[in-house]
Amino acid sequence: MTQVLRVKSVPVTQHGQTFYLFSAPARTLFDILEINQRDEDKDAGYQRTLSVARVRSVSNFIDNKHPMAPAIIVSLTEASYDASKLELVIPKTDSSGWVIDGQHRLAGAKEAETEVELGVVAFIGLDIEMQIFQFVTINQTAKGVPRSLYYDLLKYLPPSKKPVDVAKEKAVDIATQLKNDENSPLCNRITVSPPLAGRTISLNNFVRKVAPLVQVDRSTISAFNIQEQSKIIDNYFKGLREHEPSLFGNAPSIVFRTIGFGALINALPVIFNLAIKYYGGFRIPDILNLFDKINFDFSDWESIGTGNAAENQAGSDLAEEARRSYETQENPDSGVLKL
Repeated sequence: MTQVLRVKSVPVTQHGQTFYLFSAPARTLFDILEINQRDEDKDAGYQRTLSVARVRSVSNFIDNKHPMAPAIIVSLTEASYDASKLELVIPKTDSSGWVIDGQHRLAGAKEAETEVELGVVAFIGLDIEMQIFQFVTINQTAKGVPRSLYYDLLKYLPPSKKPVDVAKEKAVDIATQLKNDENSPLCNRITVSPPLAGRTISLNNFVRKVAPLVQVDRSTISAFNIQEQSKIIDNYFKGLREHEPSLFGNAPSIVFRTIGFGALINALPVIFNLAIKYYGGFRIPDILNLFDKINFDFSDWESIGTGNAAENQAGSDLAEEARRSYETQENPDSGVLKL
């Protein structure tokens, strides 16, 4: 028989939706809640999603005797409310619910040497669309968190979403991050208005090329979460910029034409796999080393033509030249992805 956690709780109803206010020890909450439902290993799930620096900051804050006042917001799966005792009854399993907001506070409180109780706002059986609404409203307003990050934290997709639709949402979110990042080579280079040839690319074209790359089970890169995927694409263009700065100057560039951008994205899985195989990561120096070894003449793309066939040929030329450059080399550094 499953044990239960019983906590004194106050129900609050707004617009027909009831949630419950209570507090509980941080370590108890950590044991019964998830923040990344895609990982079977709970600890790995937390590590995959959290910023170590932010967790450490929270634990230090608590150990320095400061109160952690903001409540975490959770969705419980099968809890019930005992009105006669004013208690919320929660099954004590390792996946009794998941954290919509407050992941770093929960993990930091769990890691702190000082045991503390955390305030909790708990929904029961919140449907997927409402979970998404809560997640996006809270996180996007505060920190610019992508809407599609939600899907990266789930084992399943909402019934109304097909993988191709989610992939397009992810591509839009990645484009938004990169075009607003002043340190990215794609800053202000992705536009919803008609693109300037050789200077900007359209959002539609970005999504057309990137969505298949991030769609589940479509490429090596699709196995990573949206933040990692965004970093992979950003590092790719940063490495290319360091290799050939002239491609990212003020003059029109083949990189920001449909054929050039499309070819680069077509070749990205091959470039990615080679960098992991031979340099053990996909950091900017890894990509720079790879492009330096390939020594590809991107100006050849200027005369290759237009259309899908030309774009595919251009990408294939880059990928094949990359493979050829490494085909006789030993495997010096194969390992876990480093970004």
